[in-house]
Parts: sequence; structure tokens; C-alpha cells
Amino acid sequence: MGTLDLRVVHTAASFIEAQLLVGLLESEGVAARAAGSELMDEFSAAQRLLGPTEVVVKAEDLPHATEVVAAWRARSTEDGPPGEESPGAPT
Repeated sequence: MGTLDLRVVHTAASFIEAQLLVGLLESEGVAARAAGSELMDEFSAAQRLLGPTEVVVKAEDLPHATEVVAAWRARSTEDGPPGEESPGAPT
């Protein structure tokens, strides 16, 4: 039986951000998982809410996943920080 060679493509600030990124990657045809998402006890559920979460993909999908993450990060930085109006936004 072979082992799965998983690589971290991004470390998200929260479990929720990681889940959003997993959905984006999967919509682009890349199987992805938020580390710890399979853990269901109370302690691990609380830990998922507190801190950073790694998003992992198969090693063979890493180049494409890296492109998807880079494009996602570029779009999110173009929008600016929360609370800052974007150019052309109604006042």
C-alpha cells in the first residue's frame, strides 16, 4: 500500500479561511484538505477555531495549486484591507 505525499500549499490565518481555500482549489480541479478537518472531538474543534491551519495538496498538484493560491492572494490584496474603500466605490 502506497503513502500519500502531501505538501503544504498555504498556511491560512484561520480554519475558516483554510476551508474557503480548499473550496477554491477543488473548484480548480485540485484535491485539497485543511489539516485537522477530520478530527471531531471537542478539543480539536476548539483548536481549529484558534489559530493557523495548513492547506495541503498532493505533491503532484503542488505547481497548479501554488498558481491558484498566488492568484487568490493577488486578488485579496487588490481589494485592500477591510474597511478601506476601493477606488470607484460609491460614497
